[in-house]
Amino acid sequence: STREAIELGRSFFGIDFNKPDGLGDPARPGVNSVGVATGFNRINGPDSTVCGACHGKPFLGGGGDNSVNIFRTFNRADAFDGLPDNIDSNDFSGLNIRNSISIFGAGAKELVAGEMTRDLQAIAASAQQQANAGNKNVTLNLVTKGIKFGTITAKPDGSLDRSGVQGVASDLVVRPFNAGGLVASLRQFVLDASEQHHGIQGQERFGVGLDADADGVVDELTDGDVTVNVLFQAALPVPVEIPPSEPVKRAAAQRGDKAFADVGCASCHTPTLKAGTSIFSTTSPLTNGSVSIDLARDGFEPRVQRNRNGSINVDLYSDLKRHDMGAQLADPLLEAERPNKQTFLTLALWGVSDTGPWLHDGRASTLTEAILLHGGEAQASRDAFAALPVARQNDLIEFLDTLRIAPRNIEDLLTRSLPRRRY
Repeated sequence: STREAIELGRSFFGIDFNKPDGLGDPARPGVNSVGVATGFNRINGPDSTVCGACHGKPFLGGGGDNSVNIFRTFNRADAFDGLPDNIDSNDFSGLNIRNSISIFGAGAKELVAGEMTRDLQAIAASAQQQANAGNKNVTLNLVTKGIKFGTITAKPDGSLDRSGVQGVASDLVVRPFNAGGLVASLRQFVLDASEQHHGIQGQERFGVGLDADADGVVDELTDGDVTVNVLFQAALPVPVEIPPSEPVKRAAAQRGDKAFADVGCASCHTPTLKAGTSIFSTTSPLTNGSVSIDLARDGFEPRVQRNRNGSINVDLYSDLKRHDMGAQLADPLLEAERPNKQTFLTLALWGVSDTGPWLHDGRASTLTEAILLHGGEAQASRDAFAALPVARQNDLIEFLDTLRIAPRNIEDLLTRSLPRRRY
């Protein structure tokens, strides 16, 4: 049943993987230049044994403290590229650090992103049809759900000029996960994280019955394992707005909501995006079989609420678009698939009160710090916030404090670590 699948996914999320499960990657061991095992191999684990180690704050499926930050560009350690690795260095200033992001509401977020992708790609296809029919260049605006992603130009020869595309990859796939907006689906997220952090390899990537990392364990992560993990994450409660009970604070939060819009925060942190359906599906490429759940019925509470026409309002506080955030927030190193070092996906602010520390690398210990570190495309909004009287700034923070992660039944999501099936 759906409930059993979600429960299996919750158990999977709390599994403490061990070597009989396939933990680690002996084919590419974490050994430094003098032959000492590091236990921190950024190729394929194990820097963690359980999903909840990084995603357990304030509940299972949440974010993490700075103590569990990851070093994305530590992937160079032990790579077979002939280059010296950086695993012997005590200097982490040249690494791209990531603070773990909360997964609450991820199913609804993926629904919205998928619809945006289909809209953008349909616009590109329409431009191409018009260019072919009229034998001339056709330029169309890339707009979905009120969010503008630049323009695309189709030519009669069948080619597309994508130079006008903004805030999304040139393939027009809206990727709602990862600080850089690099991951399109929860399924990809599960496969990536399981391999990178645990050294647990998925059948979907390495084949059925194969021991790709030479650790004596095959089928470390079956397509069924991935599916139930995805369903659990998709079913996590959506963050909600909880106004303060005290009249004075409630009035301050209401003023802060207005200030949030007045200074321009809402121009990128779009309060609500709508999805046309509440049905979330995940498909195994091995079997081409799909499993679906209704986020308005099957998820943990609180859930999204279905409108009369079947659509749902997703109160993300994000436009799911990539923006240049300025030099202060730039990463030290350029990563593949990112246009530059300072471009990041607009962080969804739902639940932001419960997801500190803040920013992509956890450097901000307060929401005020996080706002003041904004630059680039957000510079004007940042400056407008800084120019507010302190009392009005505090109102805005009071409003952000109403955006909470508040599962109806906390027992459902207490962090737990469990042994798996192999000993």
